[in-house]
Amino acid sequence: MVKHRNEDLVGYRPSPKYSYTTFNGEEFGKKGVLDEVDFYEVINEDIICTKFKDCNFKNVKFKDCRFVGCTFEDCTFADGGVVFENCILIKEDTEQSPSLNKKDNLSCGFYNCKMYVKFLNSDISYCIFENCKIKDTAFEQTFMKCTIINKSELNMITIKDCDMSGLKMTNYYITNLDFNDDYKTKFDEKTYFDKIPIKERTKQEYEGVYMTYETLADKFKENTLNNNFGEYYYLAKCTQRKSIKKPIPRFTSTIAWLTCGYGERPEFALFSGLAIMVIFATIYLFTGVTIDEAKDIHYTLSNMGSLSLPEVIGDFNETLNLSVGMFGGVGANNGQPSEISYMVSNFEMIIGIIMMGLGIGTLTRKIVR
Repeated sequence: MVKHRNEDLVGYRPSPKYSYTTFNGEEFGKKGVLDEVDFYEVINEDIICTKFKDCNFKNVKFKDCRFVGCTFEDCTFADGGVVFENCILIKEDTEQSPSLNKKDNLSCGFYNCKMYVKFLNSDISYCIFENCKIKDTAFEQTFMKCTIINKSELNMITIKDCDMSGLKMTNYYITNLDFNDDYKTKFDEKTYFDKIPIKERTKQEYEGVYMTYETLADKFKENTLNNNFGEYYYLAKCTQRKSIKKPIPRFTSTIAWLTCGYGERPEFALFSGLAIMVIFATIYLFTGVTIDEAKDIHYTLSNMGSLSLPEVIGDFNETLNLSVGMFGGVGANNGQPSEISYMVSNFEMIIGIIMMGLGIGTLTRKIVR
């Protein structure tokens, strides 16, 4: 487009002041901290293939403007902030022939910028935000289709009735995310939010990250994306567990995670069940088991030193056989528990019934989704 800048651009009137140029270290707008009604306004301009480098935007409102292929590098959007109202930051139609069913998707990029911005009723589809610090920023009634936010820090972000289909947020850190919808912000199966890294490892940070995951999970559920909801719900509960300081609630949360992954990981029930059977098989070695009324297995500190490895393996095989039967609720086979082991086996049987219920319930839930 720069090469053919002197040719007519279908549907566009490039701004003679702002298009096809590079602004380096310049300031736009008004100084001071002003209300939005007093902002410097840029209205109905087509800004084509412009590079803003190390520029300061202060108290500026872009209204009914179109940006095509523009980049903002090391720019600061400060003081009272910057407003993009009814702006389009993408050119979808192509200049090449034939043009039927073809799109260019020429978007804009923000790199290493400090942003205090409001996007209102705008289209920022396919835009790239990389290494940006985005604070006190609002996205209202804005198309954000396939927008990429990468390696950026976000703080105090408000989203209202936006289309975030295909949006990708990767390698980011976010605090205080709020959806203030009157209708519904749209997510789809390709909308993706990466894991949020933990930096300070404080209770306050864990709670903030937990609330962010929970907010995202609720929004996926609102868009009937139940499988996505489950994944972010799982991340939320895992983060919440790390913020719990009281021992009993933390213990119960840990058990819920180990046994079924908060209802989202059916394989956890399998692994936990196998571990429980092995643990109880070891306990039976010390509480006592009778094999066909001919052999008693009862390990003590005094007789353990005289046992060989093949004997230990054989005895463990018998106690494991008993443990599997008790866990499955089918009873004993060759091995019979001693009086003390009866109490242990009853306890294992109760745990086994509960674990099988949890495992089947979690698996069914995932299959239904």
